[in-house]
Amino acid sequence: MIITNRYNLPKAFVELAKQEYKVAPYEYRVTSLLKGLRETMLLRRHGDEIKVDVADMVWLLFGTAVHDVLERQKEDENELKEERLKVKFGDYTLSGKFDLYNASTKTITDYKTASVWKVIFGDFVDWRRQLLIYAYMLQSYGFPVEEKLSLF
Repeated sequence: MIITNRYNLPKAFVELAKQEYKVAPYEYRVTSLLKGLRETMLLRRHGDEIKVDVADMVWLLFGTAVHDVLERQKEDENELKEERLKVKFGDYTLSGKFDLYNASTKTITDYKTASVWKVIFGDFVDWRRQLLIYAYMLQSYGFPVEEKLSLF
């Protein structure tokens, strides 16, 4: 992805935007499953040709910053946080990193940032799907999940 900076935002914004993950062959991230098939295929095939301005990524940068602050907090002895899981499906790998799992309560938590419109429209289907996939992945590693929370 080509990051532009048409409004001359601080260099820190641009550098954070450049940390977008690199696509691995035969590996799909949970978040890419939530996008449309065409969008995913176009990004995989032409990602290095697509131009995006850092100003259009402010919400992404804000979410990354919030996650960074929360990631720095020490988890309890019965919690796992920010672990990347990988599950094989034949030649393909599903990869995902959940925010927090509490083994005592068997709860998976995913932190979210959103605009007020997400709340006004009550459009949380993508968040639910993401948590369900993480729950499946955790269970495949032997961690039962009984509760799924999105917190924002």
